[in-house]
Amino acid sequence: MRKLLKSLIIAISVVLLFTGIAMARMYTVYVVVHGGLADPAWQLNYRGAQATAALFPDLKLRYVGPGAYNFEKFIAYLEAAIASNPDALVCTLTSPQAMDSILRPAIAAGLPVIAINAPDTRLPKERIPVLTYVGISSMYEAGALAARTVLEQVTPKRALYVNHHPGAFHIDEAGKGFIETMETAGVSAEQLVTGPDPVQGAELIIAYLKAHPETQVIAHPNVTHLETLVGRLRDEGYKPGEDILLGTVFDPSAMCLDFMEKGEIFFANDQQMYLQGFYGVLFAYMKAKYNFEPPLSPVGTGPIVITKENVPVLKELIEKGYR
Repeated sequence: MRKLLKSLIIAISVVLLFTGIAMARMYTVYVVVHGGLADPAWQLNYRGAQATAALFPDLKLRYVGPGAYNFEKFIAYLEAAIASNPDALVCTLTSPQAMDSILRPAIAAGLPVIAINAPDTRLPKERIPVLTYVGISSMYEAGALAARTVLEQVTPKRALYVNHHPGAFHIDEAGKGFIETMETAGVSAEQLVTGPDPVQGAELIIAYLKAHPETQVIAHPNVTHLETLVGRLRDEGYKPGEDILLGTVFDPSAMCLDFMEKGEIFFANDQQMYLQGFYGVLFAYMKAKYNFEPPLSPVGTGPIVITKENVPVLKELIEKGYR
């Protein structure tokens, strides 16, 4: 009898052990972004992804990307993430044509993929078949909106769009929208390619201004670079906000809002990076665990124009880590 009871206890223990293991099934969601992760905007995106992961005990989040923008490193992170066989993938479609050969086989093999921040804007039949895209609904419109925001106040002699991520399709598209909208209004406008280093980029912009002193507007897609430029312009004797109107096409920061209050930065477009991370991971997890289909693409998070009048509310949200 004792042997039978002991055997039953062992059997029950084994069943409970394996039941516990089954109940502890974890769902791994990889987020791979072009970054850089040191940028305030991407830190915000990471916090949004973390907020979703905190809601579900069985969700294991892996968030990776280069420290500073580097497309080759981004691709290496993407390939490593896919090779790890996650339950779902969230990624930026930074250069869709270059990512075709990586993502299409993975999707065909059953990997759920959600795109955030940078979309595939090719014809529908040519696009990578991700489940949905979360971010600015039109990068071209983001650039055009930046131009219209300026044109509502002034018609400049010359306008400059700065591209710090050459080859990143969404940055190129925003520049196209900005430049073409300016040109339609009769304003001479062009793009200046700088690179990922904000200090070097500021020097290239100063050199451009000396060669084109009639430039009155500079639009930049990166707020860290724009903040660096403000100080460099002061050093050269310019008065940001008076001599030159400055704006960021994406992602304001606390420092950016301080400059806005002082009148040194004129506008920013907010794409709500926190929401992109939050929704991207949420949709991926729900698909992996419950086979729920996400909302149809695009799930728009912007652009939203920010000017001096919006600063007080946004400052509070930035302090709380949401914007």
